[in-house]
Amino acid sequence: IVYTIVSPLVGWLGDRYNRRGLLAFGVGLWSVATVGTAFSRGFNDLFFWRALLGMGEASYGVIAPALLADLFAPEHRGRVMGVYYLALPLGGALGYVLGGWVGDRWGWPAAFWVVGLPGLLAAVGGLLIDDPGRGASEGYHHAGKADRPRLTDYRDLFRTPTFVFNTAGMATVTFATGAYAVWGSTFYQTVRGMTSTLAGRWIGILTAAAGLLGIAVATWLADFLLRFTRRAYLLMAGAAAVIAIPFSMSAILDPERVSSFAMLFVAMVLLASVLGPCNTVTANVVPPNQRAAGFALCIFLMHLFGDISSPILIGVLSELLAIPRIVRSPIGGFLDAIGARPVGGTNLTAGMLSVIPVMLLGGLLFFRGSRHLIRDEERARKLGGGGATVGAGMH
Repeated sequence: IVYTIVSPLVGWLGDRYNRRGLLAFGVGLWSVATVGTAFSRGFNDLFFWRALLGMGEASYGVIAPALLADLFAPEHRGRVMGVYYLALPLGGALGYVLGGWVGDRWGWPAAFWVVGLPGLLAAVGGLLIDDPGRGASEGYHHAGKADRPRLTDYRDLFRTPTFVFNTAGMATVTFATGAYAVWGSTFYQTVRGMTSTLAGRWIGILTAAAGLLGIAVATWLADFLLRFTRRAYLLMAGAAAVIAIPFSMSAILDPERVSSFAMLFVAMVLLASVLGPCNTVTANVVPPNQRAAGFALCIFLMHLFGDISSPILIGVLSELLAIPRIVRSPIGGFLDAIGARPVGGTNLTAGMLSVIPVMLLGGLLFFRGSRHLIRDEERARKLGGGGATVGAGMH
């Protein structure tokens, strides 16, 4: 929540002030907060350190992609963003394995020391990164010049249709992935009878593996499809969201654990595949001097309406659809017919199915956004004073 709230402020700062300093500060704060978590002795301590961690993550989470967009020309951005966002599942997998190994041998506080301290070196490295200036990769001749602070930048972003549709689409994907992350383990415990340890382990493994595979494959596939149409990034994202629907339904309704996990893995691969291409779209349709604000607003909205909202909504629906009066209604009869029955006083199966219409909406939003993509890329190029856009001449 802190990460989401702080992001817009960082975006405003990132388009105005020294980005290397903000990047280094964010990584350093994250590292200190991670190590500080080892000293937690209660909820208040833990909340304090995790809030600081969210502030640090917001800093580099907003600044880094905006800086990468200025370091690499549009024709290379897709691959660069893909490599950058591969760090999310890769870091999660390493943290899961390394943290568990260290925690088993030296206790849980040691795991935070081991994970957090290397970040201080990365913070120093952030100060050494070359900042070519805002718009340099597009040949903007005033590269490096920042405008005076304007809070209206965020209002201006809503006037870019592709940005709006792309961000809304990313929120729907985050809605689904947030649901799996928060409720997945509980679902397999409550509905499929797995132990807490086993369910949590498999959800963690599948999430990391699906993220790695989805982002890696999408990075290659999106650039391949870009040879044929400049709308490739959003068309691919829309297709991935729609194709993930039957796999998600099968994962939720299939009573067999192995096949259910297999379907869930495919769905998560497809959902993870949108991350690199959609963030590349954000970089391409926002003028250089507003990119940090663009990434910040995207982060704020996709988490607010995505993985912050979905766990709450699914919890409410699960309780509501287990009320005897609802169970006896036509809605309850339909849910029973498809295998979404209450278990233990809650209907988590039906609650999890709420991701299906949201994913369909996401696909439609991405497809709709693709209709405006070329025009908005051209608009961003003209406002920034840059050179040619990706795949100029293709339609």
